[in-house]
Amino acid sequence: MTVLEIPLLILCLALFLSTYLFYRKYVNERKKLQQSIKRIRDVSIINEYISLLNSTLQREEVLDIVVEKVKELLKAEKSAIILVEEGKVRDFYSSLGPTGQCKTELTGTVREVFSNLCTIRTDDLYSHDRFKCLPKEHPQIKSVLMVPILLRGKPLGVVIAADRQNGGAFTADDEDLLLNFAFHAALALEKVGFYEEVKNMASRDGLTGLLNHRTFQERLKEEIDRARRFGQPLCLLMMDIDRFKDFNDTFGHLMGDEILRRIGGILSQCLRSIDIACRYGGEEFGVILPGVDIEGARTVAERIRREVEGLKIPTDGGRHGVTISIGIATFPEDAETREELIDRADKALYLAKRTGRNRICTYREEEYEDMYRL
Repeated sequence: MTVLEIPLLILCLALFLSTYLFYRKYVNERKKLQQSIKRIRDVSIINEYISLLNSTLQREEVLDIVVEKVKELLKAEKSAIILVEEGKVRDFYSSLGPTGQCKTELTGTVREVFSNLCTIRTDDLYSHDRFKCLPKEHPQIKSVLMVPILLRGKPLGVVIAADRQNGGAFTADDEDLLLNFAFHAALALEKVGFYEEVKNMASRDGLTGLLNHRTFQERLKEEIDRARRFGQPLCLLMMDIDRFKDFNDTFGHLMGDEILRRIGGILSQCLRSIDIACRYGGEEFGVILPGVDIEGARTVAERIRREVEGLKIPTDGGRHGVTISIGIATFPEDAETREELIDRADKALYLAKRTGRNRICTYREEEYEDMYRL
């Protein structure tokens, strides 16, 4: 190497070193920029998520927001939220649909996360020691991230993200984000719970626990509209306690309140979960029977009448009870509107009162009696 080549070599080495350092700086700056963009994206999605949660008091809408935003934030192909109450699954909502053909039993990895307040992050769900199985129809799942939903230290459920897009794995940062999501979901669900509790209190009679008059009117209109839309029958029972004023005058209003409370319990026991009972006013009750024809309504009414007739409560003078009269009207045979249906059931009830009490009459019988009088 000549004397002239040494400076040239030094110059080349300096140029290479400066290029390398510039490239390293470029890569680091690019990485920082990508991280900044990701943070901005994440913050934007989280802010939108919180805003959406604060915009609704409907439970199903909250669940839908959670599963959709979890997918968007974590770039997951699937997501779900499971809410647990008294050890049983209360709500299950999946990005695959309201049920998504997914199992809802509190078992395996879901039970592990809920019971032990831990997180599960794995690239292979099937190899996890707590994993049980998936239904045959369920889409295959590879990677999964599960975190508990906690509210003041109490577990409410589990949020799940599954199968990162492009086959990537969920990271520790993803886990932190999902825990953040779960926290805000818990606050939103608490607010929904308060709203549902207040709504329930506002819609129910404080003494019997049945729906109140206003809510009953709303539900009756809804059920008539549904029956008309699907071409199904609907029956309305209107009931009145026989000689209730005499019972109150004899045994006092506290005993009268106890009778009302017990009859409210009888109605709850005698009806299906889809039937709707209310305290219509005073000693009057109403029952909506969706999808039930006149004969089915008679069967239900007779069951209620017998139960009330057999009801005895202890009083100062021994054990005493009351009887009840019931009127039945049907949609669409007897009436086409809510107002007409109530009026027809009332007329049938008055016929039961006029013809001896402690009995059941239908509007058709009331019509026949009117014809006979003519």
